[in-house]
Amino acid sequence: MAIVSIHELGKATIADEEGFFQFENLRPGSYHLHITHVGFRAENKNISILDADRFVELSLKESAIQLESLTIEANPFKNGPLEQSQTIMVLDRDFLERNNGGTFANALEKLPGISTINTGVGISKPVIRGMSFNRIMINDRGIKQEGQQWGADHGLEIDPFDVDRVEVVKGPSSLLYGSDGMAGVINIAPPAFKQDNEIEGSFTSMYRSNNDMFSNSIAVEGNQGDLVFGGRFTMQDFADYRVPADQFNYAGFILPIFENRLKNTAGRERHFSTMAGAKKDWGYSTLTISRFDQEAGIFAGAVGVPNSFNLRHDGNFRNIDIPRQSNQHLKVLWNNSILINDYWLELDMGYQKNERREFSRPHAQEVAPDNPFGNLALSLVLDVWTANARISKTHGEKGQSIFGFNSQYSINRQSGFEFLLPNFESLQGGLFYFREHKFTQDFVVNAGLRLDGAYHDIEEHLQPIYERMRPTGEMDQRNPDIQREFFNGSGSAGFSWVFLEKFNLKFNVGSAYRIPTPIELSSNGVHHGNFRHEVGNATLERERSYQTDLNLAYSSKKFLVTFSPFFGYYDGYIYLAPAPRFSPLPGSSIIWEYRQNNAIFTGGELMTNISPLKNLTFNLGAEYVYNQNLDTGLPLPLTPPFSVLSGVEYKLPNIRNVFDNLYVFAEVRQAADQNRVDRNERTTEGYTLLEAGLGGDVLFGKQEVKFQLSGQNLTNAVYFNHLSRYRLLNLPEQGRNISFSIKVPLTIR
Repeated sequence: MAIVSIHELGKATIADEEGFFQFENLRPGSYHLHITHVGFRAENKNISILDADRFVELSLKESAIQLESLTIEANPFKNGPLEQSQTIMVLDRDFLERNNGGTFANALEKLPGISTINTGVGISKPVIRGMSFNRIMINDRGIKQEGQQWGADHGLEIDPFDVDRVEVVKGPSSLLYGSDGMAGVINIAPPAFKQDNEIEGSFTSMYRSNNDMFSNSIAVEGNQGDLVFGGRFTMQDFADYRVPADQFNYAGFILPIFENRLKNTAGRERHFSTMAGAKKDWGYSTLTISRFDQEAGIFAGAVGVPNSFNLRHDGNFRNIDIPRQSNQHLKVLWNNSILINDYWLELDMGYQKNERREFSRPHAQEVAPDNPFGNLALSLVLDVWTANARISKTHGEKGQSIFGFNSQYSINRQSGFEFLLPNFESLQGGLFYFREHKFTQDFVVNAGLRLDGAYHDIEEHLQPIYERMRPTGEMDQRNPDIQREFFNGSGSAGFSWVFLEKFNLKFNVGSAYRIPTPIELSSNGVHHGNFRHEVGNATLERERSYQTDLNLAYSSKKFLVTFSPFFGYYDGYIYLAPAPRFSPLPGSSIIWEYRQNNAIFTGGELMTNISPLKNLTFNLGAEYVYNQNLDTGLPLPLTPPFSVLSGVEYKLPNIRNVFDNLYVFAEVRQAADQNRVDRNERTTEGYTLLEAGLGGDVLFGKQEVKFQLSGQNLTNAVYFNHLSRYRLLNLPEQGRNISFSIKVPLTIR
């Protein structure tokens, strides 16, 4: 059955067996239709409705490649095989559920060009083409996710079960989203509203053997007349995770790992979200409230110098001891889409409160006898107010134009007996204009301009100095008062050209501008999550990039291949690098400092899907990133290695009307050695990982139950992730893991 949706209204309907569909009570205006059908290429069409009924005839082309049916709409502009020149990957809920590794970022690793920085098993963040942190923007329902994204041990505060559709834009994306989209953007889009008088629910449960993780999530969503609503509650509990080693080497010392488990890496999570709103013929308005709540232990050897004493087993693999971290993220989002004559106004407003707390036992040099903070080493509370608006107009079949602005006001407050970041306030905003023009059915050009400005007001911080828990009367200025203003522009242009019917060439060129963050300007303290002393630089200037991105695709009924090379020159690239000196602060190692040098990034991705038989699919994805600091002649730190992910999937026939949509799959991940490292950075050996599994639907009468059984690192290989912060401690990644998940869809009405 074909699914037909109207992007601007969030409406969707299903065509009947003859292919007929209809939408009732549409106001006169311009709309964008999107049509998907399994086994066919997705299609998009602009239509204009006047006072009379409009008859639309559409034809879908057959395709055996599953990926062809996964193009979706994204905020704030539409996408399709033609309409956007950037390299875009789109994921639906089925893909995310099949690849749920306990965090949202881990599900993205299956895409070429995407890797993750991991902190054990429960915390990860995405890396796009070798760049992460403040160069990747995460948009949740049109609002930029703001947390502590500057830290490698600060994961994305997003419930992995509460994600329906994801669009990954690789390449320069600052034009429409803001300066933090220099490396790419990850858009999390809400699901289409349910049809009138429809209420559905689901229950999902998952178990992972490596860290004995139990996950349960229950959701409901519906449509009652003009009222739309939804809600979800998720629980995750996990124990210390297992590694294929019983000891590790740190600074020449051999230290134990009791029963192959890393002590104090357990955690628990409780997340909820709720949405309610009105859906009218003029558009919709919804209010979403969500809260992410996580308590996670920090490996005992990652705070201070690891020794045999603090690595001893405490008798419980599930308890969360000190050191630990506590993360809460509250979001209140108000989303609107309003039809005004021939224009669509999209207005998104949001408030976020991100609270991060790290607990550890203080050193005698850090506190007075009347320490008011107890074991609270660091507290960071970030309040963010966001307002975005876009006005779009469709120019018939000739494309569309968009004018919009983004604005954001942030306040950060810190406390605790340690210091890492000062108090600061930040105001940022930007204006942009985007135009897309379709010269022919097969050739589309787009271009745009953007202006950005920012003001950072950073407070001075004086840290008292103690000796043996007695004040010396002296103060250490960890950072001075800093006030900085920034203003600059950016622009991009691109085209999409379908030639010889089955070839599609997309090319994008742009100049992006990134504003230094308060963290890069003023941090100065031990970041235990990264096992290092990090120092900011108050003299950092703006970062300017000149980037090109190309995507060449060949698509036939049974074969799809895409090649995506990229190149970027960065004037004043800001990065964190190890310095040739040790920190004077307790519980630390060498100093890492923010630097600014000219640099280049280049590389590319290759992806193929082959379906030689009706139910058999082979796929391969390869990625490579090469960068170099043009001032030192050395590579930049924390660059992912060359890797290849190859797999095969076979769909099995149905069994006695009980087992349906059955499939088996196997995947091999091969990563090369990473010997291109910065000064004082360690090299990492390559590795090979094997994953396999099966899944499908089981019918219990009329009740459908989806299941999947899979195994990761089935050979229990000992390997190191070059981007993992535990790599600094010579700790291998998690060992063999067996996952089992079920999902029970429920039709309430």
